[in-house]
Amino acid sequence: MKFSLLLSLCLLATTPFFAQANTDKKIDPKTEKVYRVKPLLTGGLGLGGMIVGTIGIERLRDKPLVTDNELQGLSREDVPGFDRWGLDQDLDNREDAEHASDLVFNGAVLLPLTLFVSKKFRKDWLDITSMYIATHALNSTTYGFGPFGAGVVDRIRPIAYYPDADYGLRSQGNARNSFFSGHVSTTAVGTFFFTKVLSDYNPQWMGWQRALAFGAAAIPPLYVAVQRVRALKHFPSDTAVGFAVGAFFGVMTPQVHKNWQRKHRTKLSIGGGYSGGVGNGGFVLTF
Repeated sequence: MKFSLLLSLCLLATTPFFAQANTDKKIDPKTEKVYRVKPLLTGGLGLGGMIVGTIGIERLRDKPLVTDNELQGLSREDVPGFDRWGLDQDLDNREDAEHASDLVFNGAVLLPLTLFVSKKFRKDWLDITSMYIATHALNSTTYGFGPFGAGVVDRIRPIAYYPDADYGLRSQGNARNSFFSGHVSTTAVGTFFFTKVLSDYNPQWMGWQRALAFGAAAIPPLYVAVQRVRALKHFPSDTAVGFAVGAFFGVMTPQVHKNWQRKHRTKLSIGGGYSGGVGNGGFVLTF
């Protein structure tokens, strides 16, 4: 029941992305660019943003220690009912769950690179890579400095509520960074960015095919969400927000560049024919 609630929250958060993904079939990747990107600008800003985001994440680890008084004052009754699943976990499974989440997390980060196995994407590798760097920069800076990220919001992790857990883990400054889940948001960035680009380069896909693809994109971050709760790193609502943040940036960053391309399109079409002993030919330039 509790997992079903988490699943419902995450899918509800991404419903607009499923609908949005099928809004435009006019761009033909065979004859024109799908995205309008200035790689040096986009990539440069992205790298800069990732550096700033990394600094922000490192800063979060230096938050003040959780005091003994704070630990003693933690109560299950102060946690919303939908989040108490995070307080019903087996402490002995914590490390295995954390390791499992890390494996999928790392795979999701690398997933968009597999696009370049196909020539269809390889010709635009610089554009896609620049956008991907920028997407991660947006995600990391939101986590570190955003108004609802861990840089602003202090929420003590579930592990602090377990008296039998290691005291160092319960009291460290990093234990204040439960909201929101950076692992889940980063995983969602990888899978939704991959799916969005794949979808944009296949305008012939029907609506059900796009829905199926985006549904599959939700599986890895959902898995990571469950494992982060089992690892006592986050409450369910922390992972749901992380899912929504990562999915949003994973979809909207390519979409912004796609819209930009639609407004600055240049397309050259060449055609010809032969009829009644007369040949003809010509071209059409669309801009």
